[in-house]
Amino acid sequence: MDRPVRPIPPLEPRVVVGVDGSEPNRAAVAYAIAEAAASGRPLVPVGAVQHLVRHAEDALDGRHWSVLAEIERQVAAEHPEVSTVPLIEFDHPVPALLGYADVEDLLVVGKRGLGGARRLLVGSTAMRVAGRSLGTVVVVPPGWSTAEHQGEPVIVGVDPDSHCEPVLHVGFERALRDRVELVVLHAVNLRPVLIWDPTVNAPLVRDGQEHSSVDLESVVKPLREKYPRVRVTIERDRGRAAGILLARSIGAQLIVLGRRHDGRGTWGLGPVAREVIHHAEVPVAVVPCPADRDDRDR
Repeated sequence: MDRPVRPIPPLEPRVVVGVDGSEPNRAAVAYAIAEAAASGRPLVPVGAVQHLVRHAEDALDGRHWSVLAEIERQVAAEHPEVSTVPLIEFDHPVPALLGYADVEDLLVVGKRGLGGARRLLVGSTAMRVAGRSLGTVVVVPPGWSTAEHQGEPVIVGVDPDSHCEPVLHVGFERALRDRVELVVLHAVNLRPVLIWDPTVNAPLVRDGQEHSSVDLESVVKPLREKYPRVRVTIERDRGRAAGILLARSIGAQLIVLGRRHDGRGTWGLGPVAREVIHHAEVPVAVVPCPADRDDRDR
């Protein structure tokens, strides 16, 4: 497999974005440009070409692909301080993108692209990349405009019983940078318990809610102290977690979720993350969480 001719800094955190030239993909590219400008990170637009096509003089420079060249010109004109390294990889989009996204990088993908069937809400590339990346992945819906949602809150979905600290860190960092409210949201689905025996289980439900509230406060407290300038709102609700997150995301600029090791040596998305990514009309950041000890021992 041919490698890019222009090396990229191995240790400097970057914003990597998958580019396919489709109309739905434009929002993801615009989001990545805005992130690179706001964070001061280099921008790495990656185009994946599965069928090898060499250019004149045997060159593989990404600037020979008109879409990447257009992105490079746009960034140079609008954000001259942002370093841009457009690349072409002759591979399937999933391994091509995963190969360029390290732990500290932000990987941006469009919710749909050229390869997605029209009937699907999310392309397979977005789901597979979000479930396997070493670092945070942001899935951006078509038509999203970062500029139109400035000042809106960041929503972080957490479960105090299986807390993933990096998820809250991503949420706090984003809220601090953009000077917006951070909403920490926890949903409890009580319906199965109450249907089983609402009379007997009612006291257990109340105890569980009180315990959950205490746990959630204890989880958030260290981050409150570390980020005193971030305005934090803690919300709890009853019902399906995905439905509550989607409803609360109306008027927000970002949903932040975690994903965990599945205990079989692979990484993947849980049902809540999959449903939220499928139906969210705002960008969704998926943050990998360290494997639990029990998972590593299986």
